[in-house]
Amino acid sequence: MVKQQHITHAQELRLQAVHCKQHNQSWSASKIGKHIGCNRMFVSRWLTRHQQTGDINDKPRSGRPQIADAAAENYILMAAQLPECTSAADIAAKTQQALGLKLSGSTVTRLLKRKGLQHLTAKVVPMLTVKQKLARVKFAKAALRRERCSWRRVMITDSKYFRLHAMGKPAGRWCTPATREVVARPKHSVAAHVYVGVAFHGATSLEFVTGTHKQVSKYTDPKSKRPYRGLAQQEYTDVLHDHFIPEGNKLFKNAGRWADKWQMQQDNAPAHKTPTNMAYIAANVPGGHFLAWPPNSPDLSPIENLWSWMDIKLHKLDTCKNIEELKERLEQVRQSIPPTLLHNMFDGMKARMERVIELNGDYIGK
Repeated sequence: MVKQQHITHAQELRLQAVHCKQHNQSWSASKIGKHIGCNRMFVSRWLTRHQQTGDINDKPRSGRPQIADAAAENYILMAAQLPECTSAADIAAKTQQALGLKLSGSTVTRLLKRKGLQHLTAKVVPMLTVKQKLARVKFAKAALRRERCSWRRVMITDSKYFRLHAMGKPAGRWCTPATREVVARPKHSVAAHVYVGVAFHGATSLEFVTGTHKQVSKYTDPKSKRPYRGLAQQEYTDVLHDHFIPEGNKLFKNAGRWADKWQMQQDNAPAHKTPTNMAYIAANVPGGHFLAWPPNSPDLSPIENLWSWMDIKLHKLDTCKNIEELKERLEQVRQSIPPTLLHNMFDGMKARMERVIELNGDYIGK
């Protein structure tokens, strides 16, 4: 075996491949590759090289030799984890101070990318109180106590604002300053406020409510004597009566299962949780309300995955010119929802509940 004072990760894999072959002569290159975590071609190439030359080192190259040896690479990887080293330049300065090795930021960036690292900002998640975590665990345990297929008989409802113009940061492009793309955007983009209900068997049509551009509530706030600016309790009652309940009945009737005992799940928006609307759901949905949704818990709802999917599909289409086109496109996207997406959403709920219990109510991601 060739012994190196400092060996790279690639050289370590080569040594492992040779070691495996020496101690397991019957093993194929594919089996060795699976054992050490690399592909068959890599194993076959270096076994042949070692058999012919007795060496597993790289051949001399004509380009500039690598500046950082294995010890420097390990230090750079360690420095990347330090809170004060937030950029490649910081890591390069830290490495020069500790090892006396002068590196550029681009060299550090290439090395870190080669090791599979990315420069990512911290992921922002909801800040959960102890009380909220306990409520999440209680909800998950209650859901798991239900019968095995309970989520398949539930229709989950939710709303989202879709904007006519994307308001996020534009995607980056490699270009010169002269060819840099210019994107014009309004200061305030008009939006469509849309409700949908989804179940294992399908999705309801979209219902556009107050909050949609130029859609004024027909209900008046008794305090201001003006139309409600957001969704009022009375308007949500209309959504239940005219949309969610009749279309939910149709969904489960067409599915041939749970037509007489399907349940509805909604979030804790004020208009949803009024005594009037909760009583209306109990009286008109065959199975009533499923469970009280824990607060500050969008990660527990599979419908968030559907919204993300619709957002991606919508932005792949041509830009909408007005709010009516946006509504039409949204309904087109809704009609193209693949059944497998809905199946995976609802069949994955058991795993979500188990995960939140495992984490003692902490955030589980989407």
